[in-house]
Amino acid sequence: MPSLGRLNRPSLRPFPTAVFRIGTLAAALALAVAGCGGAVWSPPPASQSGHSAATGTPVSGTGTPVSGTGTPVSGQTALDDIPPGRGIAEGGGGPMTYTFREEWRRARPAARTWRSGAYLVSAAGSFVNDDGVPSSWTFDFVDRANPDAAFVVEIDPWGHVTQTREVTGSGASSLVGPHDARIPYAVIDSDTAVASGEATLTSRYDLSKTKDPRIGLSFSGVDGSGPYWTLTVFYEPTAAYVSARIDALTGGATLAN
Repeated sequence: MPSLGRLNRPSLRPFPTAVFRIGTLAAALALAVAGCGGAVWSPPPASQSGHSAATGTPVSGTGTPVSGTGTPVSGQTALDDIPPGRGIAEGGGGPMTYTFREEWRRARPAARTWRSGAYLVSAAGSFVNDDGVPSSWTFDFVDRANPDAAFVVEIDPWGHVTQTREVTGSGASSLVGPHDARIPYAVIDSDTAVASGEATLTSRYDLSKTKDPRIGLSFSGVDGSGPYWTLTVFYEPTAAYVSARIDALTGGATLAN
């Protein structure tokens, strides 16, 4: 059975990322329909020629956060409370890409230049591959319950912060719901979540007939349970999105629809 990362994949290009909310599936999928043209994200162009298997290694130390230009952010280091993620290079020499936890370590310093107590409440990525690496991540940070503002950090697969913005007023209340809470540091990494989600989806769906894989991390917008990873794909035979919900602390997964 083909996995998500073995489908036809074009070269990497900047795809728009829709923020996925558990409990508001219909709204998220409406945003996603515009991008369901069959593309599934591929590794960086440098790895296209060989298409050899990816190798992943833990990233030791704290990692070096970067700015939107790809240069180190002066005086900022990611803290050890977020466990290291994995660095992944396909073909033995392509640019290193990173799983969720390592990207979180690089995104948070940018948020803490906004407000020192900023913490993560949700994350989303589009065109995710088997290694749990999407074409880009969107991280949503706040610094308190019932926040007056939120801070959005976008980061590319190579650990470069590409855009940041503050969202205030009604924009903040629509971005951060009443059940959103601090994402615990013990959540499983995106590669583990994708593997669990793929196995669950395979129990009902032929993954060779899917496209537009997306992943999101948040608490349930319905009852505040979680946190959960949600892996969502467009299933061509029914022309509908289908999802697997993965417990972000244990890795257990169920079909979400």
